[in-house]
Amino acid sequence: MTNQEILSIFIPLVEFIGTAMGPSTEVVLNDLSSPTRAVIAIHNGHLSGRSIGSPTTDFALDVLHSHKYKTSSYAANYKSTANGKRFVSSSYFINNPSGKLIGMLCINTDETSAQEFFLAAKRLLSSTPFATMIDEKAAESHFEENLNTPIASLASSVISKTCEKYGVSPERMTRKEKMEIVQELSEQGVAEVKGSVSEIARQLDLSESTVYRYIAMKNK
Repeated sequence: MTNQEILSIFIPLVEFIGTAMGPSTEVVLNDLSSPTRAVIAIHNGHLSGRSIGSPTTDFALDVLHSHKYKTSSYAANYKSTANGKRFVSSSYFINNPSGKLIGMLCINTDETSAQEFFLAAKRLLSSTPFATMIDEKAAESHFEENLNTPIASLASSVISKTCEKYGVSPERMTRKEKMEIVQELSEQGVAEVKGSVSEIARQLDLSESTVYRYIAMKNK
């Protein structure tokens, strides 16, 4: 079977899971062979503002280029954000027979209503003996995702996480540090997304030609 034939098996599941989970849950099938138009099926896309043909996310790129899919077949109950909303997300990693990651089936549940209900219940019970029954701490996850589709948002999310690792803001970075960040972003696949090079250049205060040169130096 080809990669596309394997992914086509999951397409009917998108509408089924989305219908079963209800209007507060978005279900997305990503074809990671084309990060710039990765979404090939989606249900309740209005929740994140995405549609068929939308690009992939920072989380998907990280999983793809860090090979996290080789140690686990899924990531469950991690936090995501989009359009000012907060989601609880889970993603199933789809590999081909050779073990290469070719797609992801993602389930994103808008927790806004649940959070509002929780806060209302907390206020109601805060002055009663039942207050200790409310556990504010949900299961923690090492994963985090930005579901917004604009290139600026995707690049910003990945760049900010990369900069956090270096512990310094772009304004204070040396030429060498900026070059290393550009090359790391390239390894993560960010540079493959249309429009990302100009966004990387803007956020790191570099020219686009410099960004391309740093990427080329890494690929030599």
